Amino acid sequence: MYRVRALTTLSYLSPMIIGVGLISLYPILYNVYISVTNQNLYHFRHYTFVGLTNYQSLLKTVDGDFFIVLLRTFLFVAICIPLFLGLGMLTALALNHPAIRFKAFWRVALIVPWAVPSYITALVWKFFFNGEFGTFNQLYRLVAGPHAGLPWLSDPNWAFASIVLLGALQSIPTDLYEAAAVDGATAWRQFWRITIPLLRPAILPATVLSAILTFNTLNTAYLITTGGPFISAAKPGATEFVMVYAFREAFQLFNFGYIAAFAVVIFFMLFGVTLGSLRFSGLVREEAR
Repeated sequence: MYRVRALTTLSYLSPMIIGVGLISLYPILYNVYISVTNQNLYHFRHYTFVGLTNYQSLLKTVDGDFFIVLLRTFLFVAICIPLFLGLGMLTALALNHPAIRFKAFWRVALIVPWAVPSYITALVWKFFFNGEFGTFNQLYRLVAGPHAGLPWLSDPNWAFASIVLLGALQSIPTDLYEAAAVDGATAWRQFWRITIPLLRPAILPATVLSAILTFNTLNTAYLITTGGPFISAAKPGATEFVMVYAFREAFQLFNFGYIAAFAVVIFFMLFGVTLGSLRFSGLVREEAR
């Protein structure tokens, strides 16, 4: 059997290794380095080593910004995932029903939103949620009167609900539609005994990946509410999720060392979740065989 020398193999792999090192590995290592310095707007070039001070500031109190933002983001993900899973599953099963005509057209129509940039979709929904002339309030005034209106983006609770709704609608993965086509179950018993067991190996990875993408949401929340409404200048806004908070701290307040430590902690959290999901999905596949 012909054997390729290790040097030859390395020479073929070297462009990929260099590319991964420059694009992925170097920024990660540089971020870890910045996280142990006091780099900010006032110490941009002449920063010093401060050890774990940034991590202590990040984790020192349970009611600090980090835990508030993290808890709010987990709540956002926990609400969005079941919504888009349920909606995606129902839509996929409906499209797979033999009574549905023009299936090709409807499937293409469902894929179209994924071709639209997320910032355009966010701005369209911002118009829908506008308190003065938005579509939702215009429809609401037809029922409740000409002066009625809901504070979709000005009240913290309504703003959070609006972003959750939009996040769920934008997060439905096409994998669910493809997975649901495995079996056209129509009866309730067939759905639980046949469809769900067959789809479980495909639904779990889609759920985990979608949860991570939803966790990293930036465009939707920032373009619609910029992280607000804000009750206090000292506390994060009602829709200031992890990525919105990171964007504000890095590019508006220029706390580079602090937000680098924030990114390191979030990285290890998501890395642990990913490893756990891979192990769990492997167990699920073994049970499905």
